[in-house]
Amino acid sequence: MRFTAGQRLLLFGPLIVVLGLGLIGPALLGFLATFSSYAPGNATIRFVGVENYAAVLRDRQFGSAVRNIFFFTILAVPLELSVGFGVAYVLMWRSRGRGLWRVLLLTPWLISPIASGVMWHFLFGSGQGLLGFAVGALGLHEVPSPLSQHGLALLTTVAVEAWRVAPLVAFLLLPGLTAISAEKWEHATIEGASWIDRIRHVALPSIRPLALAVTMLLIGISLGTFDAVLILTGGGPGTETVTPALFSYTAAFQLSNWPVGTTAAWLIVAAVLVVGSAYLRLAARDSP
Repeated sequence: MRFTAGQRLLLFGPLIVVLGLGLIGPALLGFLATFSSYAPGNATIRFVGVENYAAVLRDRQFGSAVRNIFFFTILAVPLELSVGFGVAYVLMWRSRGRGLWRVLLLTPWLISPIASGVMWHFLFGSGQGLLGFAVGALGLHEVPSPLSQHGLALLTTVAVEAWRVAPLVAFLLLPGLTAISAEKWEHATIEGASWIDRIRHVALPSIRPLALAVTMLLIGISLGTFDAVLILTGGGPGTETVTPALFSYTAAFQLSNWPVGTTAAWLIVAAVLVVGSAYLRLAARDSP
């Protein structure tokens, strides 16, 4: 059935209006603001060119944030994929209660990052938290929270974020694994393949497009990490866990430097767009 131009406009018109007013319009205004001195309450607005971008890129704290999010991403994404795939692979062989397990898996993800951060901040607390209780039960002296320790804060944040996101990965990968035909598994078993060989030669090739999409999704989520870091460490100790999103928030809402905060946010958007472009290229290469 072919639609005329008028019918297509009538069909997609409401969607275009909603996207234009609720997403594209505000995003475009925010992008234009990065080239100006706009800030709430300013009586005058002037065009400043790329001055805001230069200011952000010169900022040493933003440089630390870029470094932190780089290490955060290369640590968190493989960990989330590995744990998520492992959980999905185990659940694939369980026929009873699989639906219930899939729902339970999403529980950490459904908990808001703020609530998750508060919970883990309490558990790692050196005074009344689980860590302090365990150390006290062993008769040892009180130890500081790893969230406040140099060299441990970022790693601890990665572990907490992996705990929250890995179940989502398992939830997304499980349908792909269950869709693999029984003949492939039986053929691998007859050939005497170990469980590692079955993963390498049967599971991973079969879910490669899905795993690629999930990987790109995780990288995008990682680049925008904000809530968990804000609650767990506040960016500390020092600037050890500052992320670009947290830098943007601090500049705009705490320092009232809206041009710099907005510009930092758009640099995050640019990074996500680069990741999206890479995904499209890889997906096109894998397509028949």
